Amino acid sequence: MHTADQSILIIEHDDPTRELYVRELTRDYHVFACSEEHEALALLHAHNIGAIVLEPSRPNGHGWQLFAEIQAANTTRSIPVVLCSTLDERSRGAELGASAYLVKPVLPKTLLETLHRLLIGQNQL
Repeated sequence: MHTADQSILIIEHDDPTRELYVRELTRDYHVFACSEEHEALALLHAHNIGAIVLEPSRPNGHGWQLFAEIQAANTTRSIPVVLCSTLDERSRGAELGASAYLVKPVLPKTLLETLHRLLIGQNQL
């Protein structure tokens, strides 16, 4: 069962994709969304985020760097990260510690099921 008090951070540069994720995930989660790395880091430090949805293949090339920063920081490394990308770089994502890797186009139902699985597993620890 989803709980509305769980927060998801979406970091997506494509406006229509970000809006779709927000619209669909808001039904089950409290959602924060941004397109820029500095916004993402500010949101991560200001809120209790339960999971992150990140497009690593960003136009400025900093998506993988942002993911590495999230994985390296003591305050954020335990947050599950779902990488959603048009590029199939699953092995790279797995090597770097992604909780899940979804290749776009991602159906909202698939993203919801992935987040639910990760958050339920996290709560059972």
